[in-house]
Amino acid sequence: MITELRTNLVELFREAGQAHHAAFEAADGDDPDWPIWYADYLQAPFAERLDMSFNKSQLIYCLMNADFEHQARSPDSDWAEFYADELLERCAPSATAAEDKLTLYHFTGCPFCSMVTANIERLGLDVELRDIFEDPRYRDELVEARGRATVPVLRITSPNGEERWMPESRDILRYLEKTFG
Repeated sequence: MITELRTNLVELFREAGQAHHAAFEAADGDDPDWPIWYADYLQAPFAERLDMSFNKSQLIYCLMNADFEHQARSPDSDWAEFYADELLERCAPSATAAEDKLTLYHFTGCPFCSMVTANIERLGLDVELRDIFEDPRYRDELVEARGRATVPVLRITSPNGEERWMPESRDILRYLEKTFG
């Protein structure tokens, strides 16, 4: 399911890129408000063709985050594939949610981490908590997987061992609520 969804996302991003290029050809592609344009273009196809509903501000946020991560972590990689992977990591449902192992990388005193842990407690979820300052191994694991130690990050491990690393408290909260709420 994720592979087909990824393929469709890449195709939609490429289609949007071509349409954006045509729309801004006179400006040589220069569009400081590109996330708004892309959100307008992609919102309906995401809902209709992929069953991924976003309000416009959520989609703008996801696009800007994908762009930031692309520039920071892999600027030479294919942007459409990178954006698709970022969107899947942050927003895709899990086909095996009831069987997944959840691990939260956090630290005590982080207000964003506290929001996530409060929601985990409210939902009564079994989530392994890994404080990156209590145990340096956890920080090292996080840096190895994500390239930095920014928290909170939810690691979702499926029964077959496949891992997803979901950063950003808002994305984690949305995922937990939609999946387990």
